[in-house]
Amino acid sequence: MTAKRPQKPKRERKADRVLHSGISAREIMCDYGLAPFDRMAVEMDRKWGVDMLVELVSPEMAERYGSAMAKLNAAIEQGDPEQVKLRAAVCIRGMQAMDQAATEAGARPASEDVWLVQADGQEFGLLRDARAWKRVQEMYPGLRLVSEREMVLALEVYRQSKMGQMVEAVKSGFPQADMVKVGGKSLEDEIPFG
Repeated sequence: MTAKRPQKPKRERKADRVLHSGISAREIMCDYGLAPFDRMAVEMDRKWGVDMLVELVSPEMAERYGSAMAKLNAAIEQGDPEQVKLRAAVCIRGMQAMDQAATEAGARPASEDVWLVQADGQEFGLLRDARAWKRVQEMYPGLRLVSEREMVLALEVYRQSKMGQMVEAVKSGFPQADMVKVGGKSLEDEIPFG
């Protein structure tokens, strides 16, 4: 059973009066009061991986941060700009302390290693560390990203399919065979090996 942790505040930016007419000054103040927290959360997600920092510190530190997040969420729900600003500052200090603790404990930031693979005219990025997907996506906009884990799971599903079993049978008889193209619409179509 996985423990449920407090989530980052889920909200829409309400300062845009065109999109959110009728929004009160207090709601706009709360929104802007969260901006520094948002920036710090994005920085920590880029460095350590999305929502990973709390997993790199002691349970006590993670629990204190969870308490701070719960109080921030309550302040947002109440629409109290002063409490939002205060609680956002506490959470920012908490992220800074967790970042320092994780670094001092020898935790390594998410690896940006990505293998660029072209197949059938498409380019894919195979991520060594799925925690870094956000940074890699920023480095390679538009690249279709696949984590190592997703690749292995997909390969296992493929191996269990009829097509996968046929390919394995061919490769066991002809070890040098290599599939060069995936196509066809039925099991009767030719399997192109090179």
